[in-house]
Amino acid sequence: MTRVQPFRGWRYDLAAAGAGDLRDLLTPPYDVISPAQQAAFYARHPYNVVRLDLPRDEPGDDDRANRYARAAATLADWRARGVLRPEPAPAIYLLQQRFHLPDGRTATRRGLIFRLLATPWGEGVLPHERTFPTAKADRLALLIATGSQCSPIFLLYSDPAGEAQALVLAEAAERPPEAVYCDDEGVEHRLWAVTDLETIAAATASLATRTFYVADGHHRYETALNYRRWRRTAALPAMAAPSPLTAWEHLPGFDRGPGAPPAEPQPFDYAWVYAARLEDPGLIILPTHRCVHDVSGFDPEALLAGLRQRFDVFPAPDEAMLEAELARAPAGKTRFGLALPGARYLLELRPDPETRALLHAAHHPTVAKVDVAVLQTLVLGPLLGIDPDPARLKQHVAFTPHPAEALDGLRHGRYQAVFLVNPTPLSQLQAVSEAGQVMPPKATYFYPKLPSGLVINVVHD
Repeated sequence: MTRVQPFRGWRYDLAAAGAGDLRDLLTPPYDVISPAQQAAFYARHPYNVVRLDLPRDEPGDDDRANRYARAAATLADWRARGVLRPEPAPAIYLLQQRFHLPDGRTATRRGLIFRLLATPWGEGVLPHERTFPTAKADRLALLIATGSQCSPIFLLYSDPAGEAQALVLAEAAERPPEAVYCDDEGVEHRLWAVTDLETIAAATASLATRTFYVADGHHRYETALNYRRWRRTAALPAMAAPSPLTAWEHLPGFDRGPGAPPAEPQPFDYAWVYAARLEDPGLIILPTHRCVHDVSGFDPEALLAGLRQRFDVFPAPDEAMLEAELARAPAGKTRFGLALPGARYLLELRPDPETRALLHAAHHPTVAKVDVAVLQTLVLGPLLGIDPDPARLKQHVAFTPHPAEALDGLRHGRYQAVFLVNPTPLSQLQAVSEAGQVMPPKATYFYPKLPSGLVINVVHD
């Protein structure tokens, strides 16, 4: 079975949709859309992809009439109306994103979109985050109902010479893109559908030998594995959407073992991915700052006293100086910025033997080096009583890549404290993944996010 495949994506027809710009129709990935943003996307345009990728609940929903069933009916209607049209031939897609960094510089990231054979973790695909049943149940119910995916899994691979992209880039340079738009954050997206057989053959041959690291989309990758297994074993010609409360482990046929592979590869044997080079100069990881809220009995002075047991604590005159000193942390040195109402501090970890022993007792050595693991293990847990379990963590910690947003929330009383962090280096992501370990939640924030709906992968009709 071939590891990498082109596919016929479905894309918006702007004229049929009655839209002047793709910005009216596309969204970021579902998992970064807030309830307020979801409502705004619903209001923006009647054909906005949010209705397919993040459909909302309605009063009276049940096992048959629910958001998954509505998404399926919506997709069928849009296809029938010609709002969405298939690519004339199987393609590998080139997505180029041009964007501005927080310091004002402009960067460009390029990646290829294709189907990748869905294999268990460790067999050519490496994770760096844990996954959780609720998110996987939601994505699997939606995939079963609609037979489609609106946002690809974000993967990384090493290719210093750029061999896999070479012919694709050469072809794209000779003609205009199929789609161009600028999103709400000012990111310019350009998409080319490459259908030349020689170009596809060269790209797929090069990609087939690569090890892939998951950047974003761990839940979607495991959903692809679960869906593949279910399709192989359930053998149901017509598949209704399960209840929103149905766990993926209990879907019909899921517990019957792997089953016999099909005689011919099927679309459901593949995960749908976007893959960028680790060496791409436009590959950017932003920090995910921790904003503490609703901690009972929060005491700033007690927090500072606890911090001084493990950190050197330096007052900072203002926010600009705090951010500058944080960014100047030497390689291998762990620094945090701490903002409290009316005060700012730079925290620098003291690497004494007792502190190292605490970190290595809690984590594998590769994870013990990750700044957000240090923050959780030495500060958020013991000093503030915040549980690292993601469901409990979110009860007391909000995450943002934007320091101004975090500090504004502190000034307006939404947060009790803000911990500013440095971004997790790619080298640490690789080390953790290759060791078979996982990082704490929200350890990375790859920017920009991939658009949802620019290309849609149809897995079954």
